[in-house]
Amino acid sequence: MGQSVHRIVAHEARKITHPVIDGVAKYWLTVPAKNFPSGISTAVNARDPVGLNRRVYRDVKESLLGLSSAELGTFDLMNKGITILAEEVRLISKTRGEYEIVIDDEEGGIVDGAHTARIIADANSSGSIPPEQHVEVYIRTNISGRMITDIARGLNTSLQVAPKSIYNIDGVFDWLKDTISSETYCDQLSWKESDVAEYDVRDLIGVLELINIFDFDNDEPKHPISAYEKSSLVLDRFAADHEASRDDLSKSKYYRLRNLLADALKLWDHIRHDFPEIHNEAGGSAGKLNIVERAPVKKGVFEFPFAPLPGAAYRLTKGAAFPILGAFRNYVAIDEKTGDAIWRGGFKGVLKAWKDLGPELVAETYRATKDIGRNPDMLGKNRQHWVGLHKTVRLTVLQDQLKALQKSSKTK
Repeated sequence: MGQSVHRIVAHEARKITHPVIDGVAKYWLTVPAKNFPSGISTAVNARDPVGLNRRVYRDVKESLLGLSSAELGTFDLMNKGITILAEEVRLISKTRGEYEIVIDDEEGGIVDGAHTARIIADANSSGSIPPEQHVEVYIRTNISGRMITDIARGLNTSLQVAPKSIYNIDGVFDWLKDTISSETYCDQLSWKESDVAEYDVRDLIGVLELINIFDFDNDEPKHPISAYEKSSLVLDRFAADHEASRDDLSKSKYYRLRNLLADALKLWDHIRHDFPEIHNEAGGSAGKLNIVERAPVKKGVFEFPFAPLPGAAYRLTKGAAFPILGAFRNYVAIDEKTGDAIWRGGFKGVLKAWKDLGPELVAETYRATKDIGRNPDMLGKNRQHWVGLHKTVRLTVLQDQLKALQKSSKTK
């Protein structure tokens, strides 16, 4: 994105050097709202300036335009203002109160108050801002590294920012983005709260958790139920893992699973896509099950972007699909040379295992709707259901290993 320069004419301005951090300066400008420039980057803002129809932002607009009950000229007294991270602030004319702001468009710009800036820009485009209205502009210079994330987190607390938005700014998801950058669905994922997409980063991390052999050894009784039950917990766990291995990603448990992510997403699509058909072939009626969802009329069919597979009118819900997908953690092993996770026998063998085991796992899931409950949420949170599916796949894996040993001993 590069660098950009913006001019601001202020009614009043003050500069303060930071008492602790050398090179950091703080500027406080009271700016006529009609003079605030548009087009300043919002790359470091935890929220993109969208959703302006929400009540709180409609109130801000009415206040700015003098349409509220507030006294004209008090906008700057009621609004939090706009905080900008800049590389440099230059005084152009002391007489006119004119300043030039130099901004790194990738690591600077508006860090708080992006919605206010957008409201002002929209109003200025129609020339509807009364001259009495001002806005407070706070500029911080020479801010870099982790301070950017800390400032974004600290300033965005009055209206809770989704954690994934903060993590996104902090670079927590960078290697995930790189991992799927060549996939056709890479632009169909949400990384921060203002993104609009059917899937988001929590789905990716949830799938990684399902195959997380480092925390959920196949010989241990623990299962990654939190991948469905509490995605926020897994998100925080992923971020903590990233922080602990920021300087050496090879130590990250989730990073060591990266080579399996695209395949695991494919398997998830296969499970969701195939389940209704397998159940129907067994004499059932998938469309009548609460754990199977039907595509909205406007949408027509569900898409399966990870596999990819043909669209279908029905698919298995996430709550019912995650325990099945988690059972295939049995096919994950650790490469002794690299320490990374690998598929036992390759991913083609895993897909074949799903085709072979599908009818049994589908039947087991259907029985669970009778024994545990018809609600997919109940299946997704039921430990015994997770244990049962895992044992079914585990038995097949152990049998295959035994056959391989027997075959190997015969050839010797």
